[in-house]
Order: sequence, then structure tokens, then C-alpha cells
Amino acid sequence: MRPVADYLRSLDPRLPRDVYVLELGALVNAFGNGVVLPFLLIYLHNVRGIPFGLAGTAAAVQSAAALGSGFLGGTLSDRIGPKRVLLGSLAVMTVAFALMPAIRTAGHAFAIYTLWGIGSGSFWPSQSALLAGLTPATQRAPAYALQRLAMNVGVALGGVVAGLIASVGDPGSFTVLFAIDCVTFLGYMLVLARVRAPALHEGRLGGSWRAVLSAPAAMPPRWCGTAPIAEEASAGMTSPTPRPITA
Repeated sequence: MRPVADYLRSLDPRLPRDVYVLELGALVNAFGNGVVLPFLLIYLHNVRGIPFGLAGTAAAVQSAAALGSGFLGGTLSDRIGPKRVLLGSLAVMTVAFALMPAIRTAGHAFAIYTLWGIGSGSFWPSQSALLAGLTPATQRAPAYALQRLAMNVGVALGGVVAGLIASVGDPGSFTVLFAIDCVTFLGYMLVLARVRAPALHEGRLGGSWRAVLSAPAAMPPRWCGTAPIAEEASAGMTSPTPRPITA
């Protein structure tokens, strides 16, 4: 048994405590996502009678809102800190899913899905920036791997639980799903209260998207998809083999 115990201990990436707390919150949040995401189109079409075409359009509206919100969320993460932006995005998504039971028409769905997209778009850049700020550079690869593991496990478990609750013949069962998701958002916010906010990067406080768009011409080859830099290779993040441009 001792070799097995030694092997299991060797899997521990020994990340900072704040990172484990953050990943616990991500697991809780992912569980809520797994509860609602597989059933949203079913809810709009089979429960609320919205045609599939309009239900799909609502999903597209959410994605478009998330795309625009992502740019703002990334900028604000640099300016005011990723923890604040992440808390704000969770609050917006809590309101959006609390309103889901009120959907009766396609217009309602478009409005609420837009609100959801605003929250979810800011979620990803702020969460990733917060994780990077809490993790030493040489440990970021296992930190992001743990993040993906937590999210995949949470979504899988959420989907199983929701499958036991949801019933097209009982609209109230979908209200239960939305309530569970709201609780997980609030749970993640409570977890974040125990996570320290990393210091802001002084060099990014005055940045702009114009500078980002003009940067590729001045970037070293590693950003153009050629050879990775030595620091990444030595940290085990990349292979020293040159990478061709693929996009």
C-alpha cells in the first residue's frame, strides 16, 4: 500500500492554498452549470413553447453578448482587479438565472439571455486572470489542469443530478434547476471572499486595445507561432520543437 500512497502524494502539485480554494469554488460553479446548460433549449421549446429557431437564436444572442463582454471583462480585470470583475459577473449571472422562470416569449428569452451573456463573457477572462495572479509562473500549467478537471467533474455531476429532476411535464422542476444554479453562483462568491486579490500589474493599468492590435508587428517570434521561449520549455509548459503557424 505504501507505494500507492507515495504515488498519490506525488500527484499533488503543491499549489498555493488560495488556488485550491478558488478551484473548490470553480467545482461548485461548474456543478451549477451542469445542472442547467443541457436543458436550456428543452426549457425554451418544450416548456415555454418557443420555436427551436428562436430558441437557437436566443443562444446566439447570448454568445454575441458574451463575446463583447469578454473584451470589457479583460480590460476591467487589469484596471480594477480580476476578483472584483469575477464577483460582478457571478452577480449578473445570478440575476439572469433567477429570471429564467419568468420567460414566456422569445423576447423575454432574448433579454434574459443577453444579461446572462454579459455576465458569462466577463467570467472567463477574470477567472483565468485571477488564477494566474495567485499561482507562481512555474506552477501555472498544473493549476490550469486542475481548473479543467474541477470544471469537467462539476459539469458531469450536475448533468446527472439535473437529469433526475427535470421533467417537461412539470415546469416547476426547471425552476428548481435554475434555483440550484443560483445557489452555486452565490456559493462561488462566498468562496471568493476567502481568496486574496492579487496585486494589480502596474504596467497594464494604462494599456489599450489599440496597443494590443498594433503589437504583433513588434512581437518576438514566439508569439507568431514559431519557437517557444526558453522559460516555457524549462518549466515543462512546451516542447522545444518549433511550432508552425497554423492560424
